[in-house]
Amino acid sequence: MLLSTCAGCGNPGIRNVLDLGDSPLADEFPTVPHSGQDRYPLGLQHCPKCTMIQLSYVVPDEILWQGDYGFYTGASAAAVDYFDRYARHTISAYGRTARTGAGVLEIACNDGTLLQHFATAGYKVFGVDPASGPVNAARRKGLDVLPMGFTNDIAASIVEDFGTFGLVIANNVIAHVADLDDFVGGIATVLHAEGSALVEFQYGPDLIAGNAYDHVYHEHRSFLTLTALAQILERRGLTAVHAEHTPQQRGSLRVTIEHQTPGSHPDHTVRHLRRAEDWLTDPYALAGMQATADRIRTLLVDMLQGFKLGGKKVAGYGASAKATTLLQWCGIDADLVQYVVDTTPSKHGRYMPGTEIPIISPTADSRRPDVYLLFISNYIGHVMRNERAHAAAGGRWIVPVPFPVVV
Repeated sequence: MLLSTCAGCGNPGIRNVLDLGDSPLADEFPTVPHSGQDRYPLGLQHCPKCTMIQLSYVVPDEILWQGDYGFYTGASAAAVDYFDRYARHTISAYGRTARTGAGVLEIACNDGTLLQHFATAGYKVFGVDPASGPVNAARRKGLDVLPMGFTNDIAASIVEDFGTFGLVIANNVIAHVADLDDFVGGIATVLHAEGSALVEFQYGPDLIAGNAYDHVYHEHRSFLTLTALAQILERRGLTAVHAEHTPQQRGSLRVTIEHQTPGSHPDHTVRHLRRAEDWLTDPYALAGMQATADRIRTLLVDMLQGFKLGGKKVAGYGASAKATTLLQWCGIDADLVQYVVDTTPSKHGRYMPGTEIPIISPTADSRRPDVYLLFISNYIGHVMRNERAHAAAGGRWIVPVPFPVVV
């Protein structure tokens, strides 16, 4: 569905700022090359009224989430480390709140990598997620997970069965929903009167500043600002009381949310960030996005063709959703990138969406390419620490964004 109004405030005066062509769903990895997957328009729009940045085309939930969804949090060592730190910090800061009411609810819990920490620490926990594969993995860990997308109606049924929750966690999910108002309404419904919700999402201004165009894919329907989120929260009787940057996705925002009460007030972090977002009210603030994206594509393809002409073997590193966007947008196939290594067992033996590029296990990569194209540059520090042998053997890396470089 092509969007003609802002998903945050309903403004019809949105502007198209980026067109990445047509692309298959980024996290569905077929078992045969060029499998005939459906393709959908991929681009961004900007709302100068509330500062929202959103996809120009929304794929329906029943198509987006009910297929062979391939992302498992526990398969990413960097994500596992991050959520271990996240859990320890949250238990320290919100431990008492988390014992209020029905305990801890995680929306979009995936395979339970984060939620399991709270269960192990003795908290009552419950999860919600629409992807069947990750839900089954979470259940094998002994976690109680509802295999559904989170809506206000689902929230009401959860409250009817369990009551309200003292701590509600929603990481990297609010940007994936089509109806933001309904989703936030669901948080208001399940959140205990004295509870706290922690919502983390890739931050729109950081996407722009970091040229993170590979993060644009159909599952990622919006790139929120604090200003846009605050307006949605207010309509549902909620308020943002604290905000902090986190390193995830090359720049995310973690927002603490409470019910609006006489004692709930935004602190200095919220006030500062909202002032810093004022530039996005300019209708032409993002007018240069397309030209920058096109230039990055040209440079990246030139690099790959140069290595091919020089007789160098290039492989991809990390079969991520970001990889699908880059491959499709740049028109890269197996003649430039021979295969992709990934640690997720369920992806091995499959292919990158819309290409002939096979995905293999790192242990099967005995051929060791001359060059890796890094598809998970948001984890570059973790990757470089774990792949010293490649560099020691003279191997090179292409880091495609924020600007293509060879290291």
